[in-house]
Amino acid sequence: MHAHRILKPLAAAGVGLFAVAALAGCSVDTGQGGGGAAPAGAAGETKENGMGDDGVFKVAAFTAGYGTPGGKLTLDYFVEAGNKEDDWEVTLDTSEFNYDEITTEIQNQISNGADAILAGFPDPRQTAVIERAAADAGIPIFSIDGGVEANDAYAVDVTFSQQQMAEATVGALEEAVGGSLEGKDVMVIGHDPHIGIMTRSNLALDLLEEKGANIAGGEMKQALNPGTGRTEALNFVQDYLQANPDGLDAVWVGWDDAALGAVKAINEAGRDDIFVTGVDALKETTVEIKKNGPMYGSMAQDWIGVVDQVIDIMNDYRDSATLPEENFIELPAELIDRSNVDSFEPTL
Repeated sequence: MHAHRILKPLAAAGVGLFAVAALAGCSVDTGQGGGGAAPAGAAGETKENGMGDDGVFKVAAFTAGYGTPGGKLTLDYFVEAGNKEDDWEVTLDTSEFNYDEITTEIQNQISNGADAILAGFPDPRQTAVIERAAADAGIPIFSIDGGVEANDAYAVDVTFSQQQMAEATVGALEEAVGGSLEGKDVMVIGHDPHIGIMTRSNLALDLLEEKGANIAGGEMKQALNPGTGRTEALNFVQDYLQANPDGLDAVWVGWDDAALGAVKAINEAGRDDIFVTGVDALKETTVEIKKNGPMYGSMAQDWIGVVDQVIDIMNDYRDSATLPEENFIELPAELIDRSNVDSFEPTL
């Protein structure tokens, strides 16, 4: 599948499009950081604003996929919000987790005079070539959920705290099983190609072991693809329960779509004493939490608020070539569980 590009031409009043998003997928690991690319002004040029001489702010946005609920919501909202901004002209390049295609397309956009790059849920292990090309051209990269620590290749990255999400979800499971995880059998399901899921999954694994839990199967289960994560998680739990009918107390899952697969397997097994947590707080997840069944809690990440924040930052650059002093903004997520699910309005 080839990269897909969307271009929204400027309207008469100069209103354009801004878009971005989705979970990053897997390709060849090129190493985080991209060789320390500078966030802006790498060519040594002093500019009064971030636009080209034509008065158009050309944004080359990319994402490795559009198939996840969080990614789609974020992208769609960027389209809506970007259409309200003045002087924006945005291309969006997507692929099915193929960074080779993405890299080629973004290099083309840089050659065609892009003023800024918007990285939607990128995997910094896969974007070194893009980072170097942007630095060589003096073009800043603005990122949403682009890693778990500051990356000098980004002018800014706005994301959510993986540590806080791991602690909150492990705490929810501890509460669900009666207040102590000591001796409890807990399955952990992750997906290493996504750096955020990988990070919070390993943090959760460590926390569970510190609290005395036994990791079901002896190690973390790895879903191969976010798009098939629900089925993979269902199979993980089904297979484990068939081999160990009484040997599972809880399932910690790195994202909700897979968590819902675990819930389905538990329901099909007729068990009401195995609890599940996830991350995303999907509408479907909140329905399950309200049933007081296996689905016990999930983390809500306010991607709408992040979109608004990044657009403001990019407009500052468009107007005055100003970049934020801090290039890594880490936000808290919100635990949604039985105590507050009735008052929570899901956006996914």
